[in-house]
Amino acid sequence: MIAIPVESNSINTMSTKLFGNAKYFALVNPITDSHTIVENEGCGNGIKTADFLLKKGAKSAAYGFLGNGPFYTMLDAGMDVFWLGKEVLPLENAIHYAISESLVKVTPENADLYLDSGTTFDVCECVSANE
Repeated sequence: MIAIPVESNSINTMSTKLFGNAKYFALVNPITDSHTIVENEGCGNGIKTADFLLKKGAKSAAYGFLGNGPFYTMLDAGMDVFWLGKEVLPLENAIHYAISESLVKVTPENADLYLDSGTTFDVCECVSANE
């Protein structure tokens, strides 16, 4: 299963730039090309988001902005991590890129080129669905 951070739980959602502050994730089954959207229970914290995705069974994740903590949390757990780019995309396009394996795989060797948290530390940009 591939995890892609998205802006909403609607059918026409877009990918979102910030991994840990993503309100939702699309969990994509690359075999059936189907997906479900789940609320990010770790929203506001990249490492908690990574742990949440691992518990959901994600084997890989795509992102726009990602810090060291969640990157190494996922990597240490055996997940593959892919750079989606810094621009938002329609979910359909993001799924296509992820399934076609055309995204850059981020490794410890190239992480300096692709890791960027995209926000200042300790600032949560996530808004609860109940507010």
